[in-house]
Amino acid sequence: MKILLATYFISPHVGGVWEFMTQMKRRLEGFGHVVDLFSSGPGHQTYHISNANRVLHKEQIMPLLSAKINAALYPELAEDGWIRHFEFECLSMEIAAAYFGLNEYDIIHTQDVFATRAFSRVKPIATPLIASLHGSAAEEYRLHFIENDENLSLSRRWKYHQVLEYLGASSGDVTVTSSHWLKNKLVKEFAVPSDKVRVFQYGYDINRFMERMSVPSGIDRIPGKKTIIFTGRLVEIKGVHFLLSALAELKSIRQDWHCRIVGSGPEQEKLHHQSLVLGLQHYVSFMGNRTDVPYMLAISDIFVCPSILDNQPLSLIEAQIAGLPAVVNDAAGIPEMVEQGITGFVCPTGKTTAMVYYLNVLLEDESLRRHMGAQAQRWAIDHWSYDRMLQRFLDLYEELRGGKK
Repeated sequence: MKILLATYFISPHVGGVWEFMTQMKRRLEGFGHVVDLFSSGPGHQTYHISNANRVLHKEQIMPLLSAKINAALYPELAEDGWIRHFEFECLSMEIAAAYFGLNEYDIIHTQDVFATRAFSRVKPIATPLIASLHGSAAEEYRLHFIENDENLSLSRRWKYHQVLEYLGASSGDVTVTSSHWLKNKLVKEFAVPSDKVRVFQYGYDINRFMERMSVPSGIDRIPGKKTIIFTGRLVEIKGVHFLLSALAELKSIRQDWHCRIVGSGPEQEKLHHQSLVLGLQHYVSFMGNRTDVPYMLAISDIFVCPSILDNQPLSLIEAQIAGLPAVVNDAAGIPEMVEQGITGFVCPTGKTTAMVYYLNVLLEDESLRRHMGAQAQRWAIDHWSYDRMLQRFLDLYEELRGGKK
């Protein structure tokens, strides 16, 4: 088969959707399939099929869109720059997809609601379209609007994202989610037909990750300290500000630890400042983006996932493969990934007291910490089987193609 994996989001990128797509490409090609990767380019200035060196610059598209979709014909778009932005993004993605051509693909597999909506409108009728949704875009924007004191009952932007979530999750042949939390949200809050959505968990290239865990990178343990680690984007929904508040409380109880925060993002400067204000400069290191995350996890003791919204974070999967017990928030799909008291501890979201308590328990009891880490790794090796996930996708591809090889 020739397969197109497509996302609205930027590539190349560290972790998340791009990691999922590149692993899928590598493994599918190992089975003899041909796989192309469609995404936005750096700064959202282009669309490209990265592995084929095919690029379309948005500056070539926007004059056409502006002429055809003008204020006289579509006054509602002229009134709200936010909605106009997203509409133009989806429309320019449609044009890019049509420009590159979709007739050669046996399967189109999108990775977000924006790409699903766009590709559904321009793909050949007979070509199956599968959407893998890695989270709820609408829920992220809902939190953004609340943080900015926008009245949701009156917000046209919130209504727009509700509609976009519905369209993106229902316009493919099948929508796949990795958590029951996300399926329930799509069905109950956004009216997506239940029979349209299937649930199966991510897979991960466990052997490759474990090989990388043993490759030293110049970073080592801090003598006399146990290492707490967070890996992920430094954005609001990852909840690192809650983690820092919890660490400030933990510091007053014990000082035999150090926390490494691996990743970057728009909240980085704010989090640096918060760390200084809380007096954590000798307890917390901001490591930025790194290519040695498997090794850094291997030399750590505890993983923490303080997200306030996360469907099934790859960072937690990686920590479990590395054999770390996790302290996590009960946000979104995360509780489906951690068994309380067995592979980690689940805290009420945003409640730093519980996070401090469980971090202290794991720091205090080395035997418990090691046992829970071993349990997490055993569960991860079975549950995050990449072969199982890949076979389910291959079965789905063939089902939608009517059994064609």
